[in-house]
Amino acid sequence: MVLPERKSRSYQLELLYNYHVRMLQRHHQEAKLSKLLQSVTAGLQIYPCNPELFSSLVELSHLYTVPHNLRRILDEVSKKKPSAIVWLFALSFELSRGGSPHRIHGLFERALANDLLHSSVVLWRCYIAYEIDAGNLSGARRIFFRAIHACPWSKLLWLDGFQKLSAVLSAKELMDLQEVMRDKELNLRTDIYEILLQDEFKQN
Repeated sequence: MVLPERKSRSYQLELLYNYHVRMLQRHHQEAKLSKLLQSVTAGLQIYPCNPELFSSLVELSHLYTVPHNLRRILDEVSKKKPSAIVWLFALSFELSRGGSPHRIHGLFERALANDLLHSSVVLWRCYIAYEIDAGNLSGARRIFFRAIHACPWSKLLWLDGFQKLSAVLSAKELMDLQEVMRDKELNLRTDIYEILLQDEFKQN
């Protein structure tokens, strides 16, 4: 059990470390790049779920290092302490560089294969959104069904199916999904017929 005072102190130390890295970045011309990267990676060893440190790491890697180095660091951190934050930054880095679909699919699958992350709603929703943005609606449909199987309690995931995938889900599938949602007490405010009518108007 962590005492409240110690927990508060730990949070304050993390904020202080973030400030330390920001100061190094602000004066990066005076500080050696190796020292700056060393400070960021050392911080991630202590605070492996710190989004500000990951953001600094990605920014520095964009400017000064080759992609392989960042991928190696993110891979090491993800193995030490898996978290959705690590994988989201890894994915954002690949997407910002126009990474290949094969690599991006691989990252999603590796992340969701982890027992600790298999029920991460944010990762599943990002995966579905990625496939939709890529124009692969059939792929998004398959991932959607995997997602609601892994996270049946998430109303947001179910709504993604109704709102984003109604074009590739049959009326019967949508009605079946609504019935399952009702069984799980995940109620829709909009009736399924209203959703289908909205799609008809959009097509016309």
